[in-house]
Amino acid sequence: MRPAALAGLLLLGLAGTALAGSGGKGTSAGAFLRLAPGARGAAMGAALGGAGDDAFAAWFNPAGLGFLERVEAAAARESRFEGVAYDAAVLSVPVLAWRDSPRRANAYGVTALSVYSLAASGLERRGLVETDAPSGTFGASDRAYALSYGLNPTGTNFAFGATAKLVDSALDDKRASALTGDGGVLYKTGDRSIGAGVRGFGGSLKHATVADPLPAVYYAGAAWRPREAWLLAAQVDAPKRDALSLGFGVERRWTVSPGLSAAARGGYNTAGSDAGGLAGAALGFGVSWRAMEFDFAWSPSGALGDVFKYSLLFRFGEAQPGIARAKPGWR
Repeated sequence: MRPAALAGLLLLGLAGTALAGSGGKGTSAGAFLRLAPGARGAAMGAALGGAGDDAFAAWFNPAGLGFLERVEAAAARESRFEGVAYDAAVLSVPVLAWRDSPRRANAYGVTALSVYSLAASGLERRGLVETDAPSGTFGASDRAYALSYGLNPTGTNFAFGATAKLVDSALDDKRASALTGDGGVLYKTGDRSIGAGVRGFGGSLKHATVADPLPAVYYAGAAWRPREAWLLAAQVDAPKRDALSLGFGVERRWTVSPGLSAAARGGYNTAGSDAGGLAGAALGFGVSWRAMEFDFAWSPSGALGDVFKYSLLFRFGEAQPGIARAKPGWR
């Protein structure tokens, strides 16, 4: 199959859209919503629903936002072949971050704004029969704009979170939009945490005459720090219209010098194993300098080629010393 045609099929598969939806059992639209953003989470098998310890918690489990003590800004890019790219950006802000208050910055919760985008251009337009000369090119894109909120009630180890998403999908000259939501709960104590929730509660996209529902995934995860430098995470996902999948990952951090640290990560997710070979596995690393962190992840996808992910995370200000953390080392 021609590389450009294969790229088009990949995008359409991830976007989960078509000019005329089938509406049959098992079909869904906007499947890009199931792509985990951020290289750190990708390298750990997308199993951070039970950890939720940075700005990308807005996607993994919005309840994790409630434990964040500082303003965080994050951006990520996932590069696939033939120009297909998945981008994400998140800004999380504790409600009291901009006020001089004796209360902890996240006493009234943490909000986050996120944008997720899957796009490709220059896809060859062809008829029902493959020919040497395409009849033209077209583009396709899926985007989601999200507003999240997480709250860790004072004096408790619980946090609760919710996200509202506006999904906008364009395929050639067809366009559709929908609203959907996420919700989660997270419990942290000592060196352990557990979380659960749902991504994609309600909503459907209608490009032509039939509306296809957005993907809904119920998840439950756990994280454990046997030592401060180690993080082990596992998660089970139960998609509403697909088989159960299991993800797990491990992270090891080292302090290189004051202000400089490094991390190595590995993980596996059974959701990607159908592509054969090493598909489903992932490796990555991270480098942190003071309040800035760069992460990288690599994962093979069988015949669809390798996937490379990059992300940057910035933290602003200092954590308040009076705030009791679950354990030093929870970021």
